[in-house]
Amino acid sequence: MDIEFKKSFKELTLSKDSLKIIEENGIDLKKIAVGEFSGRDSAAAIIKAFEDEDIDAVLPVLAFTGTDYGEKEIFYRNWNVINKKIKEMHENKFLLPLHFIFEPKLWNALNGRFIAYTIQKYGYYTPCIGCHAYLRMIRIPLAKHLGKKIISGERILHDKDFKIDQFKETLETYYKICDEFDVELRLPVKDIEKGSEIKEIIGEPWEQGKNQYSCMFSGNYRDLDGKVIFEREKIVKILNEFIYPSSIEILKNGYNNNFNYIETVKKFL
Repeated sequence: MDIEFKKSFKELTLSKDSLKIIEENGIDLKKIAVGEFSGRDSAAAIIKAFEDEDIDAVLPVLAFTGTDYGEKEIFYRNWNVINKKIKEMHENKFLLPLHFIFEPKLWNALNGRFIAYTIQKYGYYTPCIGCHAYLRMIRIPLAKHLGKKIISGERILHDKDFKIDQFKETLETYYKICDEFDVELRLPVKDIEKGSEIKEIIGEPWEQGKNQYSCMFSGNYRDLDGKVIFEREKIVKILNEFIYPSSIEILKNGYNNNFNYIETVKKFL
């Protein structure tokens, strides 16, 4: 089922199947976390999250960015893998049906419209930093209707490699964006370095980057040899001066039915 981002500020809209599961099993809405649903790491994070006593169900939400491509059916297969594992481990905990959400104009405002200006001002740009802020923002209104928790599969290290959107300062920024709206961003696999441990959690030989959408910007922050082009000071400046304040303002405006994303973002550039 598709969730409309703008409507999610005012109302909780779930699929009939989800509502039926919640009602029949007497699930407290406050014990439902929103699970970021994408690839292998997010699958492991959702499975790990069920170990927490304050989570009885996870609502998996796949957020589209407009830069992703692949077979949509793959996510239903992934859902079956996760659901099977959860049923093996827990008797009275539930993975709710898969939901989808997309707000292309929001993604464009944060990551597309002002590329040249961002490079001119900061001397650095990658869409990944703002994109991962978008992935939190788009789920926050929904999470507030439920248990005020978002489960994410972000990891700091990936078998000695790392991603530009998953180092200490970026993750702290995403956490602060959620926290500003009384939503907790939980990162159950943040400190797991080895991919083999992720496979063990899932119980499947799931390789990194497989069974998920691909991104048209994949590898954009790497040089010709695949090494990450990492300029910490510039990235932190972008986070503090642009990504964080504009994300907060966009969400606050949403609760006032103002969705003029471009004009909001311009204030912080």
